[in-house]
Amino acid sequence: MAVKDTSNVIKHNNLPKINVGMVIFVIISLYIVFSVYSYIKRDQIRYYEVLEGSIVRQEQYSGVAIREEEAVDAVSSGYIHYYIQDGKRVAVGSAVYTVDETGSLESYLKEHPELTQELSNEQVADIRYKLSDFSQSFKNINYSDLYNAKISLDAATLEYSSISNTQDLDSVLSQLGINYSRITAEKAGVVSYSIDGYENLTPDAVKEDLFFMNGYKMNITKPGDLVEGGVPVYKLITSSNWSIVFPVDEESKEKYRDMRKVKVHFTDKDLYTNAVLDIYTAADGQEYGQLSLNELMEEFCDERFIRFEIVTSDRRGLKIPLSSITGKDFFVIPRDFMVTNDDGTTGFNRQVFSADGTGTEIQFVESDIYRLDQQYCYITIPEKTDTNALKLNDFIVRPGAEGSQNAEVSNTYHVGPVKTLQGVYNINRGFCVFRQIIPIEQNNEYAIVEKNTDYGISVYDHIVMDASLVYEGQLIYQ
Repeated sequence: MAVKDTSNVIKHNNLPKINVGMVIFVIISLYIVFSVYSYIKRDQIRYYEVLEGSIVRQEQYSGVAIREEEAVDAVSSGYIHYYIQDGKRVAVGSAVYTVDETGSLESYLKEHPELTQELSNEQVADIRYKLSDFSQSFKNINYSDLYNAKISLDAATLEYSSISNTQDLDSVLSQLGINYSRITAEKAGVVSYSIDGYENLTPDAVKEDLFFMNGYKMNITKPGDLVEGGVPVYKLITSSNWSIVFPVDEESKEKYRDMRKVKVHFTDKDLYTNAVLDIYTAADGQEYGQLSLNELMEEFCDERFIRFEIVTSDRRGLKIPLSSITGKDFFVIPRDFMVTNDDGTTGFNRQVFSADGTGTEIQFVESDIYRLDQQYCYITIPEKTDTNALKLNDFIVRPGAEGSQNAEVSNTYHVGPVKTLQGVYNINRGFCVFRQIIPIEQNNEYAIVEKNTDYGISVYDHIVMDASLVYEGQLIYQ
């Protein structure tokens, strides 16, 4: 058997070949993943655009409404129907309601429902809105709101179902031989069908337990109800001036001690008005607040207990987040050491030793006055390498005091005291620049600052939302 000659066989290297393109792709992928991860994990620097705004501070209260009102009794028993809608004004001698003693009118109206005012689509929509609004705002802790909502709906239904627009009712009933009594108003005023027995309440008669509403009940007489003679069927409010009395504590008394005129916000109806505020002592020895008003009486004529807010502060200015506010130290120098030259430049006269060391000379140092109040100037603390600026331990001389011999007044000032001013980092130019602010009001999230301050901010400026993440001079990519 012949043997094969393998001396000329070339052996190939079996090591895998390196794909350079794949290596580059893997490196780039890892870099992208690392960059994305680093970007996600690091604190994001966001900016806020400065806008005008306000912060309103309001104290919530609940009070009892006191009006010039009187309950009017039914002249006789029978079925009642109204001519005047709830909350509308009536003149002396105008018909307010009718009383049908026999029930003939009631039977006729039931047989002819077209004589009563049918609910329009708008009125039905209004009632549905009241129900929807109540269901969304109702809370179990305020269970009394359920009763108030029922009263409100009854009043609305009463207003919409009035027969006051029926002009030919008298002639029709006369032809049919149906007799009824028409009752007119003896006084002019606003008619309301919500009666609770407190129509004669006065501020002095208010008691502390009144606000607990124990056993409180409001009655509304509806069209078609059978009433008894001598029972109140409506009340007449004879003046547009009314008041709201509410209990006050020591804190409230101190807060309102110097306040006479206040702005009142009725939260349930989102209405604002002005009122005169008085703190007085009632017959029970307790102190109460009394808001005297001359408008919106008709809006609340069917309510006895009213929720409201007293606006204690309404400050307007530039609105910024509290997280944007930071601080910066400045040299504090008495204002009378400031020098203003004829060309408008400002600075200070620094006292320095002469070149030969035998005396001193005065050197004017131009400085930017960052803030100026009635007593002090505030200037930036310079970098250590800045030899031209006013720096720590320099001595400055009061203008015009060179050679003065008045020992009672110090004519030199040692630069050193500092004060921290509040401000924000403005990034309009792409890097952080400290701009001072003067806060005038704040809440838990925002502050209102003065407008048009020197070295301050303006509307539409971009500022860093979280000042703790940056430093002055840092580049910011918006």
